[in-house]
Amino acid sequence: MWQLAETQDNRIAQYSFGRSISQSGMTVFSCTSANKGKKIFGNDLDPVKEYVLDSQTDLVKAHIAENPKGKVAAMEDVIREIGIYNQVHYRTVMFGSTWKSDSLKPAHLSIIYHNGAYTHMRMPGISRMTSLEDDGVISCSGYDSKVATGRRVVFLKENDSFTPRGKGSIIVPMHDCWYHQTKLAQHFPFPISEPDTVQITVSKPTVIVEFYEGEPDVESFTTSWMNQIEEGLIEIVKR
Repeated sequence: MWQLAETQDNRIAQYSFGRSISQSGMTVFSCTSANKGKKIFGNDLDPVKEYVLDSQTDLVKAHIAENPKGKVAAMEDVIREIGIYNQVHYRTVMFGSTWKSDSLKPAHLSIIYHNGAYTHMRMPGISRMTSLEDDGVISCSGYDSKVATGRRVVFLKENDSFTPRGKGSIIVPMHDCWYHQTKLAQHFPFPISEPDTVQITVSKPTVIVEFYEGEPDVESFTTSWMNQIEEGLIEIVKR
């Protein structure tokens, strides 16, 4: 176990999540009933391919211009400080409850993720996720090839229609739900066989990630991260 902690490897995360689900060429690290205070550790591999967003400064400026009294504007310096460490990861972490993330960089700040939040970004260096409530729920999904692909996330607070990106994409739900007449199990990858619009039926607010072929849209990943801050799904606090 100590060797895993010293090695840059996703096995430490796989071990501390508690459950690993593999199917359709994808593996999901899953935790569905964490006690308050449970820790999940990570020391992820460097990305197979580096995706650099040259326009990150411009995106922050544009966001603040559109939301001059927003939460991002109020902490612009902090947003820029964290932004330099953001790297696109091949995995997506989704949150079904409240968790606090502490990473090696930046060492003086923590990020709190609430139910419905998600991130496509790699947590730099050794990181620790702590459940801030009982019955904590969290998942971490990615292709076994470790290749970063296109992704989008929807947060359904009630039943709604859903149009997949196309045949062959894979969705992972935070909670059990119904995809038309097919029941999807919590955290199990579900390959899309038809690109038709269907209804997704949920019994509680459910975040769903869809993986599809193609390069990741780094600009939209950054924009969605800032939007989640505005919506209160993500908080940045002093450690």
